[in-house]
Amino acid sequence: MNKSKKLVAMLLGAAMTAGTCVAGVSAEEAADVTGEFTYWTYTDSANNLVNEFNKLYPNVKIDLQVFGGDEYKTKILTALQSGTDVPDVFDLEENYMYEFLDSDLIADLSYINVEELTADYYDFQLAQMKDSNGNYKAMIFQSSPVVLWYLRDACEEWLGTSDPAEISAMLSDWDTIIAKGEEINEKSGGTVKLWPNITEMVKIDAFSFEPLVRDSKLTISDDWMGMIDNMRKMYESSANAELGSWSSEWAAAWNEGTILFRVMPCWDFFTDWEANTGNVGVATPFKASYEGATGTCVYNNSEKKDVAGVFLSYLASDEFQTVNMESYNQVPASKAVCDQLSEGFTAENFGGQNLLATYSETCDKIAGITPDKYTRSTQNLFQKVATNGIKDGKDNDTIIEEFKAQLRDQYPEVVMD
Repeated sequence: MNKSKKLVAMLLGAAMTAGTCVAGVSAEEAADVTGEFTYWTYTDSANNLVNEFNKLYPNVKIDLQVFGGDEYKTKILTALQSGTDVPDVFDLEENYMYEFLDSDLIADLSYINVEELTADYYDFQLAQMKDSNGNYKAMIFQSSPVVLWYLRDACEEWLGTSDPAEISAMLSDWDTIIAKGEEINEKSGGTVKLWPNITEMVKIDAFSFEPLVRDSKLTISDDWMGMIDNMRKMYESSANAELGSWSSEWAAAWNEGTILFRVMPCWDFFTDWEANTGNVGVATPFKASYEGATGTCVYNNSEKKDVAGVFLSYLASDEFQTVNMESYNQVPASKAVCDQLSEGFTAENFGGQNLLATYSETCDKIAGITPDKYTRSTQNLFQKVATNGIKDGKDNDTIIEEFKAQLRDQYPEVVMD
């Protein structure tokens, strides 16, 4: 074994015993690691990962290739199926990641002792990284908890507080939220709505329920039926603005404070920071969920698995997840890192709020449900069919039959009652 191979093995050994690829390894030793691998992704933010990795491992060359989101899934699928021009490392997006993870072409990350590396992760992150057999096949390094975004001055005026803990306590279930929204609507003469639309209710509830499809069998629990009832109550109430999520009208109303809340993960594209810097807050919903994740995988037939393993081990490290939050505003997948960074953390753009404490509280509440290829897609389909059915005045039975019909078209193998 040459010197570089020995160092790679040593670094992986350090990862197995210490939970990070840098523990007990000096910068000089890391600099002696040489090698190269290809890395495909759909997001420009991967440049941050590579740049930080190369600060510690300057002699590992990464051929990073970024492809457009629309073409990427097809491109990586084609490469894996053909076995030609397959990257050594590649990213998968949560919406389709679980269509891939059961493949033997994706390496089982036990070869880098992934359980030790991720021992301090949130439970839901560990669940996200597994295939249907419980094998760890993807490395996730950042969290996207769904939170309630609000403007502080608007909530002070209409709720009497802008404190995130007080807001969370005030909005404890759908009946309470609807009642408070109707109160605000009346007080404002109909000019202010508390809730944006019924679609965003599903974003909060869905990961607290048993998945609609498990082992290729559809089961619609009482929770999901109750979700339709709650959506209908909201739709018929004066609490509801019914502005389309991510629409220009929705964003403008929120930035003006005429709708009090929007439901978004911790990443954001819609705040008018010029108008609202220092005036933004986020609160933990009464149920917890996440939206969006990137899983980094290793090609099982790659000849570069050792050095690729060092890269994935680095992504799991406290060192990287700390800098990824401090420099790039991505919430850690590690609960230990998130909790440590939250001590004394303040965000000026959010009125000095300790965002990490709110995000960590939300992540703690997210159920550790292992997704599969049906999980997110069936949630999205249920959300769409229920929303459209309620707006069209359909009853629950009709909505469920329409959901089953569309699910059958999308996944004919799913067994239904």
